[in-house]
Amino acid sequence: MKTKKILSLVIAAVMAVGGLSGCGTEKNASVTKDGKVALTVGNWPDKEANPQEYEAKMEEKTRFEEKYPDIEVVPDNWAYDIQTFAAKAEGETLPIIYNTFFTEAKKIIDLGYAADITDAMKEYGYYDVVSDEIMNEISRDDKVYMIPANVYTLGLVMNLNLFREAGLMNADGTPMFPQTFDEVRSMAKTIHDKTGKAGFVFPTTQNGGGWNFTALAWNFGGTFMKENGDKWEAAFNQGTTDALQWLQDMMWEDGSMPATTLVSNDDTSKLVGTDQAAMMFAHPGQVDLLVSQYGMNTENIGYAAMPAGPDRHVTLMGGNYYAIAPQATAEQIDAAFKWLEFTGATPAITLTEDAKESLREQYKTKYDENRYIIGIKDLSIWTDKEATQKYKEELIEEFRNIDEKNISSYNEKKDEIEYQTEEKICAQDLYGLLDSCIQEVLTNKDADCGEVLNKAASDFQNNFLNNM
Repeated sequence: MKTKKILSLVIAAVMAVGGLSGCGTEKNASVTKDGKVALTVGNWPDKEANPQEYEAKMEEKTRFEEKYPDIEVVPDNWAYDIQTFAAKAEGETLPIIYNTFFTEAKKIIDLGYAADITDAMKEYGYYDVVSDEIMNEISRDDKVYMIPANVYTLGLVMNLNLFREAGLMNADGTPMFPQTFDEVRSMAKTIHDKTGKAGFVFPTTQNGGGWNFTALAWNFGGTFMKENGDKWEAAFNQGTTDALQWLQDMMWEDGSMPATTLVSNDDTSKLVGTDQAAMMFAHPGQVDLLVSQYGMNTENIGYAAMPAGPDRHVTLMGGNYYAIAPQATAEQIDAAFKWLEFTGATPAITLTEDAKESLREQYKTKYDENRYIIGIKDLSIWTDKEATQKYKEELIEEFRNIDEKNISSYNEKKDEIEYQTEEKICAQDLYGLLDSCIQEVLTNKDADCGEVLNKAASDFQNNFLNNM
């Protein structure tokens, strides 16, 4: 593939001058010294950072190897990273099983950095239980290259300490979930006026602001790009401007956003988790940080569905896939599917006792560690023929550590909410430009939102889309 060859030459040149020193390690062997199939598994928990998760995973490895003595699981701490991925792929040092993001799938498949796993998907019975929407993203020309791992949707996190202090709880003790962005703005102002704390916080750095802003703007009818023949054109419209104006008004008219405007996604979690801000957008993994990083009691956490905008009711859908390294042998691909099935990571019509035990241990470990919220339910990546999701919901009820009434808005998954994946191309570049736009209007009350976005659209077109 021409693109891949060009990338290979660039990587080789950079490595020659030491720019990627330390990234090129020995190629992963397909068999161990004693003749077993070597199955390198990425995203392995770090022993020092997560000792309980590490021990649970090592016990899982032991049980798996007892069942499949011809396979050796080789732990690998490497997690998907845009900066190191290409060098590892070219050097054939990727773990045999690695995770990646929804937004990276097209690039990885187009560059040939994921193995064709169509035959294994059919052999193991997964091919027909993947939802149509997901199958469209992980296949090319009737060949499948990735296995769905999880899916998430953005929601609205609520600090119930501040909601109680501001009088925004119902008589029965349930939180007043905001249904629209007008209500978010009104509640944020009430919280600020009654508590002196920020009612709403929005990220502005490390592409987090742009990522959140796309979902916000869609609800105002905003768009960012359109395909015109074989070209892409920036298409920032009035809805996009209205969404940016909403943020500017909350900052300068209402005073309901933090005075500090350089805020990362992690910072938003800290502000909400330490009672300095009342609301933020987040996916379920971010909500866990309120407990694991900031010691927040789950009784003080609320989680709502994305509110409706003036034009649409839509939220961002993202997630992760499992990919198998392109250099994997047929034996390694089979071993990878056995591991994913054993650990309950793949679908099943009937769950094996091994998979049930592994899944139950995963939930029990999370419960015992008290670093995760158990109770939040997201979309399924499988059709209703599949049994794993049903068993996970049983485990959620067994190990639940948050009151359902505080997260019911998010868990209900109302039919009127649309789910939209991230922007199709140059998403990270777009997010960086939008970060700057948000910073501008939050630091300058006189900034013209339309002009700010017009400049960003021009930069997006000239510096990125024209180079596609």
